[in-house]
Amino acid sequence: MNKPSKIKILIVDDHNVVRSGIAALLNNQPDIEVVGEASDGLDAIEKVKKLQPNIVLIDISMPGLNGIDATYRIRKNEEGIKVLILTQYDNEEYIKRALQCGASGYLLKNSLATDLLHAIRSVHAGDLFFTPSVSKIIIDSFVKQPTQEVKLKEVELTPREREILQLIAEGNTNHSIADKLFISIRTVEFHRANIIEKLNAHDVASLVKYAIQKGLVKVDL
Repeated sequence: MNKPSKIKILIVDDHNVVRSGIAALLNNQPDIEVVGEASDGLDAIEKVKKLQPNIVLIDISMPGLNGIDATYRIRKNEEGIKVLILTQYDNEEYIKRALQCGASGYLLKNSLATDLLHAIRSVHAGDLFFTPSVSKIIIDSFVKQPTQEVKLKEVELTPREREILQLIAEGNTNHSIADKLFISIRTVEFHRANIIEKLNAHDVASLVKYAIQKGLVKVDL
């Protein structure tokens, strides 16, 4: 009789100690196997293609490409692969964006180990999973005035624009961004001009401030 296949997990976090601790916990479970680790969103996308995990367990704030935009690209290219957000941020906008990008769950890092295991098994079974505090935020967002959503849409950036904005805010030149994303410099310049026009930002400092406010750039306090 064949043994049931294990749930294959890719862990994505920019902290080695965090990845190691999670891997140790998960590999100790009879039905879960960590098939790989990645240190940022771009690395995660490449690892997903090679390893084909069942679930990507990913943080939000990381260099290069944040976890939410990585989620969008993973779900767009690999529809059968689930994404579970594991982060310290319980910000309403992060939660909404994560769901819009296709995440199947949102878990806070201060959760119990048993909650993480339950989340993984629930998401693998096809369910959604949110910690209680996150669920409350989601519910509360439904009763807010709709005018707040309109304001967000007025300055809504595309996934590619958010990706480029993050790289600009991290100090990358147009040439460096083009190399990282495998696109032409003219394409980078085109997107950059669109970002500036949408945000009405007249300097890089304004772009950086916006990126920090939207959680696109990692800020160590």
